[in-house]
Amino acid sequence: MVDLTASERQVLDIIWRRGPIARGDLATATGLTGATITRVIQSVSRTKLITDTVLRDGMRGQPVRPLQIVPHAAYSIGVYFSHHHAEIGLVDLGGTIHAIARHQILEADVESISKLTRDFVDKVVGDGLVPKGQLVGIGLALPGDFIGGPRRLNAHAFFPKLRDRDLYAEFQARSSYKVFIENDAASAALGERALGSGHDIDSFIFVHVGHGIGGGIILNGKLYRGTNGNAGMVGIQFPNDKPRPSGQDLFAHLQQHNFEINDFNELDRLQVHGCPPLKSWIRRAGMQLRQQLSITARLIDPSAIIIGGRIPSAIAQGLTAEIDGPGFCDEGQGFSKPRVLASTLGPMAGLVGAACVPFVDTFFATKEAGAIAPQLAINASLQRI
Repeated sequence: MVDLTASERQVLDIIWRRGPIARGDLATATGLTGATITRVIQSVSRTKLITDTVLRDGMRGQPVRPLQIVPHAAYSIGVYFSHHHAEIGLVDLGGTIHAIARHQILEADVESISKLTRDFVDKVVGDGLVPKGQLVGIGLALPGDFIGGPRRLNAHAFFPKLRDRDLYAEFQARSSYKVFIENDAASAALGERALGSGHDIDSFIFVHVGHGIGGGIILNGKLYRGTNGNAGMVGIQFPNDKPRPSGQDLFAHLQQHNFEINDFNELDRLQVHGCPPLKSWIRRAGMQLRQQLSITARLIDPSAIIIGGRIPSAIAQGLTAEIDGPGFCDEGQGFSKPRVLASTLGPMAGLVGAACVPFVDTFFATKEAGAIAPQLAINASLQRI
């Protein structure tokens, strides 16, 4: 779509995350000179990705003209799913969801997810919701961790048909648009940074309660992926042979108390204060998270910890209350504690974040350590099946 220099990407990234922003503040945030900022703004303005607005304060002289992203300049598709349900959404560069579809799926496999995505894209394009040439790509938030390089995902055990496969190649072969893949926890962290509880927080840990328990790390406003794309694996602190603060463990706990809950959408019918088994799980899971996140928080020193994932907002809020109590980061005299926040996007964070991955890769990411690397995407143009 566009070929951007490193300086242009850096400037765009700051405008995307902090705009509207004045040119002087942009120079301070990027470390670039005023002359360089002026030159970069002139160049980027030709792409029609940014615009300025006139602010008059009633004083004489030139008005302030802060820069901001043009939301309708680009669009992306986000795909986020659990064991039996999938959400697909159309998101603009400003983070607004323009269309969303929820589908029940018999089993999450490449073909069924690809078909749902193709049908959704055909509809939003056919309905004129996306101007021609402005769909950047499709971001898929997949449950699992990367192994053997960025092309192969070790999917969660509940997704056997996504395991031990080159998912990039398989999903790309079924799409005429550029495909991007990120794990679901990192995608949700990016969603929180774009639109949720982390919108104005530059450094935070996101805890993703899905089928397993995972996480994502935002450092200096950017998703930190680590060397192999697996940064934020908070779940390794909880052995698989013992009760864990995970969604699958929650289902098992509720089933032991005669609540037939098998997927996350079914949790919506439960009230935290009216369901003693749910309340007892939140208490136990919150204690586990409080103990382990205290260590993680001291290692990384974030401004906040955000709790979210597939769980409903009420459960995330309950966990937050349990974590942020006596015993959380209270060692060390005078040490400040990170804030503990519940996700404001709830299960939508993964979808929004998945849609943001193509934006970050296309417009903002550089080859800095930990950034989403451009080479993670498949560049070949393949025919739609």
